[in-house]
Amino acid sequence: MTNLTAVDELDLDNINVNTQRMKLGGKIKSIIDSINNIVVSGTAVNAVNATENLAISGVVIHGETITINNPAVAGTDVYEFLSDTAQTKTASTNIAVNITASTTKSSIALTIAAQPTSGDTMTIGEKVYTFVPAGTNNADGEISIATDLASSKLAIVAAINGVDEVNDPHPLVTASNFVVNDCVITALIGGVSGDTIVSMETFTSVANVFAAETLAAGANCTATNAVTALLAAITMSDTQGVGAADGAGDSVDLTADVAGTIGNSIVIGETMANGVFTEGAVALSGGVNGTVGDVDAIMVDALYLYKCVAVNATSGKNWRRISLGSAY
Repeated sequence: MTNLTAVDELDLDNINVNTQRMKLGGKIKSIIDSINNIVVSGTAVNAVNATENLAISGVVIHGETITINNPAVAGTDVYEFLSDTAQTKTASTNIAVNITASTTKSSIALTIAAQPTSGDTMTIGEKVYTFVPAGTNNADGEISIATDLASSKLAIVAAINGVDEVNDPHPLVTASNFVVNDCVITALIGGVSGDTIVSMETFTSVANVFAAETLAAGANCTATNAVTALLAAITMSDTQGVGAADGAGDSVDLTADVAGTIGNSIVIGETMANGVFTEGAVALSGGVNGTVGDVDAIMVDALYLYKCVAVNATSGKNWRRISLGSAY
């Protein structure tokens, strides 16, 4: 075997060094290639929930409604503002928005200080009550004149409230028990609409009389109280995947529970004199799909470096970003 000289040994060392450099260079290139394969050029976007604002500019009245319909969910939520104690809805499936406590019911005093006379009448709304001899009342609208004034007063209250086994309950009002000679007739529905209920009489005795020709002093629900009631109803009863929050001023912000463009298909509507969705909107809007990405996915654009911290679907919000800053 030929002995290596010092020069040969030096050349071998150079070969070993170059080999290690090549290996290291290959690893670095592999890492750079991997990074280039991982980092995707583009802007990552988190999903945005569709929203809409309902502004209430004035009073709200009994029977007005807000409708929310998500085509991806069965049914429709119809929220109905109600100001009667019984919470009488126009459809059984409607959701009550109770504003009764935020309204004032119209009322009037009926004074009966003398026994009514047969043939006397009193009119409340469109219903006419006629006084008839004791024991002869057998039709709706007839009130029996009892043997004494106290009993006649009881008969009047029972007839109006429909508990005398002859009369149907009055559809618009209820009657309180007499206090001395006065009975208070009160509208069933809170609000100024009760002020239009007629109250007239043809009593023979001038001691028997209504205080005025119509009920009075009704007051509607304010916008602020209507917002509070609607928020409570939606929070309690939502079936369409829409949440509600107090908006600026007297308004309600509706937001789709699921982020993304799917929320833009949720239909909304109102039947309100003083309530309107922004620019007459008929559906939620502004929903944006998120950028789909796997965990640890990286994207970059001219301003930010983005990293996906968890698997992100179109409804996800798992992208995080840091600013690339300025040149140094």
